[in-house]
Amino acid sequence: MTPRQHLAFGVLTFQAMAYPDLRDDVQFAQRIGLDNVWLADQAVPDRLSILEAWTALAALAADTSRIRIGTLVTNAALRNPMLLARQALTVDQISGGRLEVGIGAGYYQDDHRWLGIDYLDPKGRVQRLTEVAEVLDRALRGERVSYSGTHVRLDDAPSVTPVQRPRPPIWIAVHSATSQRLAARLAEGAALVGDEGLGLEQTLPRFGERMQQLDEFCVAQGRDPKSLRRGYLAGFANEPVFSSKDSAADFVGRFAEAGATDFVFGLANPVQPALDDGVATGQFATRETLEGLVTDVLPAFRS
Repeated sequence: MTPRQHLAFGVLTFQAMAYPDLRDDVQFAQRIGLDNVWLADQAVPDRLSILEAWTALAALAADTSRIRIGTLVTNAALRNPMLLARQALTVDQISGGRLEVGIGAGYYQDDHRWLGIDYLDPKGRVQRLTEVAEVLDRALRGERVSYSGTHVRLDDAPSVTPVQRPRPPIWIAVHSATSQRLAARLAEGAALVGDEGLGLEQTLPRFGERMQQLDEFCVAQGRDPKSLRRGYLAGFANEPVFSSKDSAADFVGRFAEAGATDFVFGLANPVQPALDDGVATGQFATRETLEGLVTDVLPAFRS
């Protein structure tokens, strides 16, 4: 296992609410000293009205000043990768260079059905993710891109000048060995989430195994494993992070020891009751519990 890097902490503010409420949550996260805030990027979930991620990020880029912003994660199938690159680089400019670009292969089949986009088998989805990541790696540097793949074809497509050099960081959601190799080859960060229905004693060893695999893939690429950050989206498995401050400290400590460098916590908003059950079980945070985490738990891990 690689030595621990400095730790970063942020929230996922699932944006199924009006923009003023989302903006207040993000400004709250900035005010209490969190490092980043992430939006989900789904299409049209049943029973919920969710704001489109990239247009919301553009507004948040203008309505914040310090906190980093990004998607956790954008389904690589939903947008042409050059259009996605131009959207991302526009947000990079508006934010003054505070953007993180998270992408994944997509596993919500309904997104594809709603939008009329083919839902491929796992091998096909990762192949499409690979092509999109290869395009973004170049396009986010401001390059014109020609590309001929199975799923992506581009003919000298123009990009936009980035603020961050050489480009905004790319995060890739990893699950299979193929996506882990892709992250080791192209990304600044690998994003993981626990399996729904499993508890901490099951998700933690699985996470540790994937960290070891990522180390090995980095070495195979001739890359220092410490140069790849490892993010974990907490609370989507049965992980009672916010049951108490002791449970939060235990959670962060154990996952950091296993290799996590970045922690993302789910923040519930009272105007959106969809996460109420997660708050009751300690899986997701309220503003009060999140501020308590920042004040009383995180300083020991940031020092």
